[in-house]
Amino acid sequence: MSDPYQIEATEHGLVRVFATDLDPEGSSAITAQNVERLLGQDVLLDPSKVEVFPSKIIASMGLAAYLAEGYGIEDSDLKGKRAALDALTDLIVLIPSSAFGGSAQVLDPNPALKFIGVFREPRNQPRAPTPANASAEGQITPSETSANTAHLPQHKGSWFIALGALIIAAALVLFAVF
Repeated sequence: MSDPYQIEATEHGLVRVFATDLDPEGSSAITAQNVERLLGQDVLLDPSKVEVFPSKIIASMGLAAYLAEGYGIEDSDLKGKRAALDALTDLIVLIPSSAFGGSAQVLDPNPALKFIGVFREPRNQPRAPTPANASAEGQITPSETSANTAHLPQHKGSWFIALGALIIAAALVLFAVF
């Protein structure tokens, strides 16, 4: 894959990572349902396969570990990129190839959306839809999965870790207030 903005109809097994450095009010308006507008005028996405969440939700595990555990990205693909991925403090947007629905498209990202990289999922493992999307309030809500993907493996361990980290952070904040 030479141009990360060129989506071929036959593309599969890639995850594009974007981040936005918009102020908190602006970034809270970005959701999986409207991220396609930031990628270009003619871009069509399946929002159920796109993840949008603040980096602080996975801060305890890091984005590199999330990609490895949640998407099965190989260590060799993350080599040399872990520190940069884990240092992101922005709103994270993860777009797997499956979100493009098998149609050729060209991305023309809004300047507010920073391209971080493209990572390859394991070739021998079909990927299930994303286990959850994060809302603007930072709550994790389950996405709906279709009946025909129920047999595919689910990568939920990272969400348990992220949820646990969120609970611990809330407890620390409450402890500090009182």
